Amino acid sequence: MKRVNGINGALLLVAVLTSAGVTAAISKRTLQEQHSGVGTTEDANGEHIPVRDYTRIVSTSTIADQVLIEIIEPVRLLAVSAHTLRSQASRPYQDKIGVEHARDVETIIELRPDIVFINNFIDRRQVERLKEAGLNVFDLGPMRGLETLLPNIAQLASVLGVTERGRALADQLAQKLDAVAADIDGDERQRALYVGIHGDRLYGGTAGTSFHDVLVAAGLVDVAAEAGFEGWPAFTNEQLLSLDPPWIITNPGTERSLCRHPGFESLAACKAGRVRSIETHLLTDPGLGMVQAAEAVHAAVYGGGA
Repeated sequence: MKRVNGINGALLLVAVLTSAGVTAAISKRTLQEQHSGVGTTEDANGEHIPVRDYTRIVSTSTIADQVLIEIIEPVRLLAVSAHTLRSQASRPYQDKIGVEHARDVETIIELRPDIVFINNFIDRRQVERLKEAGLNVFDLGPMRGLETLLPNIAQLASVLGVTERGRALADQLAQKLDAVAADIDGDERQRALYVGIHGDRLYGGTAGTSFHDVLVAAGLVDVAAEAGFEGWPAFTNEQLLSLDPPWIITNPGTERSLCRHPGFESLAACKAGRVRSIETHLLTDPGLGMVQAAEAVHAAVYGGGA
């Protein structure tokens, strides 16, 4: 019997919500707006931003960067995050201006955008400065993997007046992720854990992050989520040894140093040579790049053998 894909139900549910419920919820109109005929879309802070044919768009969000280039005419996108320019050289951003940080308020204002997309890491005082300059600011909120990505696609499409394009993109993303591990039966799913080393600390990425969604889409069981961890846990040595995942997914370079750490040579993944590194720019992409990341993880575990 073919496996029940771990993300299939969740993705289909979110896709349905995106097409039927999420857009309605985040694109609702107030009674006054219905009378005036002006539509709005609600952002992560409950602010109602007018739906318009914006033509001078600035994005400081890597999520928005990727989605916008797919759902609107590129000429409408004036600037994107500098990180996107550096990491997505193959995508059609070459003629875009790069904004290094959302806090570069003066730079953003000088660009004279008619809307600015942000994620909520930015200081609220800086957001107020943008608003005082007469700019529409749309906050996409935190990035929690598919939990927020699919609704974010609907929000972006809604406020820019291209709702159908957003629905099509969300459906396409769900289908691509679901297809990555379609060849893996449910009882054949390998158990794995993401862990990275930052300084002298061990960090995971599990339920509520794109790392978890990538593992699941790749056909793996997330050992950390299975054990009740959420978000970005800082693992102790004892916790990692207790979890003892059969497979470990990590960043380039870490696969060598991890198993040399005192005591970690006894980890099942280290003993079996099942520690796999994935290119950082793929593994850390919380947006549309999750498809390529899942494909890379799937190939590393099921295609490369151990």
